[in-house]
Amino acid sequence: MNTMKRRVLAALSAIALVAPISFADPVSARDGNSSRDDVGGTGNDVNPQPASRIKQGGTMNYVQVSLCPQFNGGAAGGNLADCSTAMGPLLPFYTYFDGNGTLQVNKDYASSVKVSKVKGKQTVTYALNPKAVWTDGKSVTAADFISMWKAQNGSNKAFAVISTTGYDKIESVVQGKTKFDVIVTFKETYADWQPLFGALKPVSLTATPDAFNNSWKLAPTVTSGPFIWGGVDNTAKTITVKRNPKWWGDKPYLDRIVFKQVPQAAQIDALLNGEIDYMDVSIDANAVKRVRADKGKKVRLNTAVSPVWEHLTFGPLAGNPVTSDVSVRQALTLALNRQQIATAIQGPIVGKKNAVVLNNRIFMRGLYCNQDNSGSLGKQDLKAARAMLDKAGWTVGSDGIRSKNGVRLSIAIKYPSGNDARRDIILLSTAMAKEAGIELVPTLIPSADYFVKHITQPANFELAVFAWVGTAYPIASSPNLYKTGSAQNFPKISSALVDSLGAKANQILSLPKRCALMNQMDKELWKIMPSIPLYQRPNAVAVNKKLANFGAFGYTSLDWTKVGFEK
Repeated sequence: MNTMKRRVLAALSAIALVAPISFADPVSARDGNSSRDDVGGTGNDVNPQPASRIKQGGTMNYVQVSLCPQFNGGAAGGNLADCSTAMGPLLPFYTYFDGNGTLQVNKDYASSVKVSKVKGKQTVTYALNPKAVWTDGKSVTAADFISMWKAQNGSNKAFAVISTTGYDKIESVVQGKTKFDVIVTFKETYADWQPLFGALKPVSLTATPDAFNNSWKLAPTVTSGPFIWGGVDNTAKTITVKRNPKWWGDKPYLDRIVFKQVPQAAQIDALLNGEIDYMDVSIDANAVKRVRADKGKKVRLNTAVSPVWEHLTFGPLAGNPVTSDVSVRQALTLALNRQQIATAIQGPIVGKKNAVVLNNRIFMRGLYCNQDNSGSLGKQDLKAARAMLDKAGWTVGSDGIRSKNGVRLSIAIKYPSGNDARRDIILLSTAMAKEAGIELVPTLIPSADYFVKHITQPANFELAVFAWVGTAYPIASSPNLYKTGSAQNFPKISSALVDSLGAKANQILSLPKRCALMNQMDKELWKIMPSIPLYQRPNAVAVNKKLANFGAFGYTSLDWTKVGFEK
């Protein structure tokens, strides 16, 4: 089994773990027996089919918004959903979430993954599958683990890593009795160790900073998965991967997967015309309407709970007299009717009763640790917003927009082209902000350039709308978005308390204590306001009705060897 779980920007969830490989109580999802309209549950909706009903061969056309600019997902520029998706069939993953949301060992790459305490220290041992090889013919061994750890632990600043989370908690990675035995020893207790070394990289990529930062920008040269690199066509805007003839696991049904760049607005026509086999409709009410009108003739609608959440995030504050004022950031939050935004965008897709605001940046709705941390900032309060700006010295001008010391209270807000939902978020937010004397200036950016040139390399915006795709380990992954010095902390807004709470939560095993610390951290984030959470998106996808074992995966993992077309 080769699996892939998206965990980056959308381009950043938690599930009950099976006891043999769990070192700590996880953050578990709520009961999965709810209806499809509920946001709770751990399962998926993927048209499950046995091998006897799936034909061998065929090409799946998987839609993307942009071509990946960096195929090393651990490097700056590579932590985009489109990149992670394209690399999913090509790299080793040592654990996966099954259809019930339970963590399992991926036997294609390891016979066992065990955690224990050795001389009082947390130790994880991997017994690697000797059959697993890279496309250059070399075995996947402890050397790959050792080199990846050294590249991503932050000790060598020349490696342009997007995150050191977890790897910086490791004291050593060494070979055991054979090259197929890996021993990872931690400096301190680290509960969410399970995702480490997922999407394992070869030594050839991680040996030097130059190789790590640059050698996979055009193509991943050495991989290890059920599919291999087939090429990129910059004219046709496609990336192709094809079945690996030397794959040692279950033979994939598909001959190839083609990742096609198609603008959001054109995707539903492409799907109904058979040009693509899948599209995300979680923010596209028009697409949902047209899929339902099709009545299952060509496509189907799959839905599941999702860790993806939409938000407005502030860009770098340095030198910006407007957004660097916390009163402005808080007043803007109070000026917005986030419930109205959620209802307008999500209501047509999930129903008005399920279109609710998100008031927690760490734990999504549907998780036991979720709670409302927004306090007095949770609901629209124009009176409070105006009073806050008055107190901070921002005075109303003749046109209704405020200013202070000759500086206009104006913020450029960027959004991508071809995305009606995000356009509507911007239009609604602009009108609402004006009522408090805040001018938002909508700035349209071509979708192909949006993340690469404006959000991530480096952050070049005052305010922007996008989504984080949650990981399966929010306690481990979320602090990286807000801690001091993190590359993913775009506004560089943080505090010593935020840093301390995130660190403490990842040094203990008690789930209630970990949750309490992370919720305390989120309360602090509501005070310093690096971002404005809007709503949690559903995992709603439209899929070719003949496509099997593919659809809305929710908190579970995608196994590319099982995807195929029904006979």
